[in-house]
Amino acid sequence: MIQVCIRSAAGSVRNVTVRGHAGFAPKGKDLVCAAVSALVQTYLFSLRRMLGIDVVAEIREGYLALTLPAELPPDTKKDANLLAGSMLVGLEEINRSYPGYLEVKQE
Repeated sequence: MIQVCIRSAAGSVRNVTVRGHAGFAPKGKDLVCAAVSALVQTYLFSLRRMLGIDVVAEIREGYLALTLPAELPPDTKKDANLLAGSMLVGLEEINRSYPGYLEVKQE
């Protein structure tokens, strides 16, 4: 199972951690893993490229963790939260279509 934990502080996303494998299909053919990876990595790359945020990230086999800076301008914070919301919608839809392979927690 893939576990996604989204931590917020003061109404803004601060950390996203993803760990595990879905186990839906063999490695390289697991569309649940691929979909989750695509959503979370698109969030990370969009924060960096579109918003210019210096996001700290660690990516390795079966693991991705990212941390946004504590202080961001209000407009940038709003845009980052919008991107996070979009990622969350995608994760919820994956979970709805493929129940039992993904767990999303918000703290």
